[in-house]
Amino acid sequence: MMGREHWQTGPVPLKTHYTAMEVQEKKIIIADDHAVVRTGLQLILDETHDLAIIEEARSGQELLEKLAAHEYDLVILDISMPGKDALDTLGVIKSKWPDLPVVIFSMNPDEIYAIRMLSNGASAYINKETKPRQIIEILRIVLTGRKYYSPLHSELMADMVTETSNRPKYTLPHTALTDREFQVFSLLAMGVRKSEIADKLSITKNTLSNHRNNIMKKMCINSNSELTRYAIQHGIIQ
Repeated sequence: MMGREHWQTGPVPLKTHYTAMEVQEKKIIIADDHAVVRTGLQLILDETHDLAIIEEARSGQELLEKLAAHEYDLVILDISMPGKDALDTLGVIKSKWPDLPVVIFSMNPDEIYAIRMLSNGASAYINKETKPRQIIEILRIVLTGRKYYSPLHSELMADMVTETSNRPKYTLPHTALTDREFQVFSLLAMGVRKSEIADKLSITKNTLSNHRNNIMKKMCINSNSELTRYAIQHGIIQ
């Protein structure tokens, strides 16, 4: 159960004065396969005295290898990268380094992916259109051990943990999928071939077929083309 002392909602208060102890530089590693994003974040944090990107990774697997070799204070993880996806990568990080804060950085609509990532241990979910000063303050919040939820995230998380509520539950069909089913659903909707999905997720073709059947039943959908249409309609794929 979440306690108020462990999370904060927006808007983020901006702080401009820091004590000597607060200025100790925090070591950040960013995992994103786009150089322009890595460079942009580097430029943003270069304006601070307490935050520094000291390492970069271009895939989830490369990130995990670097985490095993060195210590960092914070991970910034792009939600969409080649190879091991963000959900699997987040799962490995939280199992091996449970106290290491992970901030998800994404262009996807907040309500689609944020709750799944936050529920699996992410400390914050930041849209890439967020203003630089707010990004800095969100990173500072999670470095204190707290979580940052936007007002929308807070409302949706409250609906998940509250047994009785007068508000309507967030019950779009895809929210009933397990994490693995959601991964399979997203890849099928993008038109990725079944053999490639099985290889990417390290599962057998029979297991993939079982996941697909469960997805179709839960979402009352009969074909991959309908999956794609649904994913586009709800902003899950562009």
